[in-house]
Amino acid sequence: MPEMYLKDKIVIAEDDPITLLLLKSTLEKWGFSPTDVSNGKEALEILKNDDDPRIVLLDWLMPGMDGIDIVRELRTQNKEIPHYVIMLTSKNEKKDVIYALEAGADDFLSKPFDTDELKARIKAGLRLIGLHIQLKKAMKSANRLAEFIAHYDQTTGLPNRVLFTEKIEKLVQEGKCGALMLVNIDRFKVINQAKGLDLGDLLLNYFGARLNDCFDEAAVVARIAADEFGVLIPYSNKGDCDTDKIVNFLYSRAQRIHTRMAERFPIDDGVNITVSIGAAPITCEIATEPEEFLRRADTALRRAKSFGGNQTVIHDRKMEEEVRQRYEIEKELAEAIEKDQLKLFLQAQVNSKGTFCGAEALVRWQHPTKGIINPGLFIPVAEESGLILRIGRWVLEQVCMLLHQYSDKRFSVSVNISPKQFARDDFVEEVLGVVSEMDVPADRVILEITEGLLIDDIDEVASKMASLSQAGFRFSIDDFGTGYSSLAYLKRLPISEIKIDRAFVNGLPHDENNGAIVRAIFLMAHALGLKVVAEGVETEEQARFLNAVSNNVVHQGFFFSKPAPAKEIIRYWLNRE
Repeated sequence: MPEMYLKDKIVIAEDDPITLLLLKSTLEKWGFSPTDVSNGKEALEILKNDDDPRIVLLDWLMPGMDGIDIVRELRTQNKEIPHYVIMLTSKNEKKDVIYALEAGADDFLSKPFDTDELKARIKAGLRLIGLHIQLKKAMKSANRLAEFIAHYDQTTGLPNRVLFTEKIEKLVQEGKCGALMLVNIDRFKVINQAKGLDLGDLLLNYFGARLNDCFDEAAVVARIAADEFGVLIPYSNKGDCDTDKIVNFLYSRAQRIHTRMAERFPIDDGVNITVSIGAAPITCEIATEPEEFLRRADTALRRAKSFGGNQTVIHDRKMEEEVRQRYEIEKELAEAIEKDQLKLFLQAQVNSKGTFCGAEALVRWQHPTKGIINPGLFIPVAEESGLILRIGRWVLEQVCMLLHQYSDKRFSVSVNISPKQFARDDFVEEVLGVVSEMDVPADRVILEITEGLLIDDIDEVASKMASLSQAGFRFSIDDFGTGYSSLAYLKRLPISEIKIDRAFVNGLPHDENNGAIVRAIFLMAHALGLKVVAEGVETEEQARFLNAVSNNVVHQGFFFSKPAPAKEIIRYWLNRE
């Protein structure tokens, strides 16, 4: 079990002869050569005189000097040598565990001990002891220290991206195939903010160690970015490569990781996480450059994150074609913004009497050769690339120009706000600046936000919304009922309307479940004094049903108005009345 240089790195301090004999014989059976003492002071002297750290199996209650006193003195006098202390005791209440850990113990093992649990805890200690010894050896020369810094992550002690890339390159050069995985901790930023940076680093250490335990020694586990780890698993020689077999192998290993990481991490009061995994086979037939394999795995990882996390995605040819298309769209979309190819469209909103009362602003891309491009193709690309910030400002400016031209206050225009827009520090100033520059009353602009935005920093969200609300802007929650809506949010935030998602309007009036949901939303909105806009109204039957539920409903859908160029919509509806 142990490396040769670690076989004598265990000290047993135990005054019970039977327990001492059991511990010693068990460790010797595993290949260790432990030092055993039955006196606390003797154990302390041995540890004080040792330059290398050791794993210490320390009995809590011993004659002369108990385990708590020993570990306290050890931590005071030998700070530079991180002995890994596992406290042995029959005390197993939570307060006893906390007391021992606060005194300086690293781990806790109840008597009578379970051999599997003992082995697992010793393995955890060996990893840290071994890392310290390796680091100490590396520091003996400046060259070796520089190499360590260049190739290993300073937080976890794992290989870094540089060494990881070199390992991939070596595998390919030797004509072997393998499996590559990128493992990302979902919502790590939120955990860091909630628990603090120190506990975040501690989680990364535990995570790296647990990920390492999911594989045998042939695998290379590395930390290649802030919350992203890489795993390289040699699979077979070139002649035995079978991409389908590697894919199946990747899925089985990914499932092992998901299962293992679902266990609570022993940090603070316990931390639960999920992971997203992107994977790709490595064969010489696919590519020869390490960065190409990393790019493919990263593409798969992004897809897994886009599905909401806690997913595994393995790269394939279809994904490669989609990436190529997205790249082309991103490049052409940047040009489209510069060359005035974006067009402002509106979809009219009418009240229960059929009177025009507002519209939702939509953006269309008039490509010079491909015609109108579906927003479903370019908006996700804009979100991912950050171009949505420029598009969002363009839409707001175009809407304000339109409202300035048509000063009829009978209608307002809703503008969709991207979470990335809202998250900007200068979002409030930007919106106020555009409206002021165009000389448009703020109450004619309704800012549509998604429910997902409300689960971020609610205090920051509330502060920005309050500032804009005081200036006269109104807020609408888009696709209400499909995300994270909460009555607490509706009461706390300055929201004036909610938009029923088209999924609930679809099937009315015959779908009884949807009908019940719609009625409930109207009852809640009425109690809170909120306007309700029903999206996706496509038939007269749906409109009649909604009017019967409430005479304060606003309709939006193909039955009344298809999206069309902004000025066409405004002229049509104003001239119609």
